[in-house]
Order: sequence, then structure tokens, then C-alpha cells
Amino acid sequence: MGYANVNNPANYQLAMLGQFGFRIKTNTSTPVAGEYYRILEVVSDSATITATSAVGGDNLSANSFLRGTKIYGLFSSVSISAGEVIAYIA
Repeated sequence: MGYANVNNPANYQLAMLGQFGFRIKTNTSTPVAGEYYRILEVVSDSATITATSAVGGDNLSANSFLRGTKIYGLFSSVSISAGEVIAYIA
């Protein structure tokens, strides 16, 4: 599927406002091949997240976060071992 280039101001605004859609991720979610995510938002009391950065930088490896935490980046793979996360599509 790919992702929108956020160097274009219109694409940036669409991505940051969630207008490309989202997925609710839990420990039972099925991965969607070729889908990328811009923002991960914890909506349960806490969540344990493993995510692969698509453009370099650090990956998340079973890191725990509290409700309301938002993680910005470009992620090619996201899995949740505990809790619930909204993953906004890039």
C-alpha cells in the first residue's frame, strides 16, 4: 500500500488529523500487509507495543505506555501484546 509523503503540507495535515483512517490494534489484531502508521495512541489504561520504524531510528520492543500516550513516526509493523492502541494510517 505505501504511505503519503508528508513533505507536502496537504498530506501532512491529512496524516496528522487522521484522515487516512486508522486501525484499532489489540493482541488479537491481524496485521495488514504493506500498511504503514504515523501515530500510535494508547486508549486503554496501558499498552505494550512492539513497532518497527520504517525510516530508521529506534524500534519499540515490548515497551509499555500509559493511556493518552501518542507516539509519532513512520511504522511499518505494529503489534500489541497487551492493551489497545489506535494506529493512524500513514
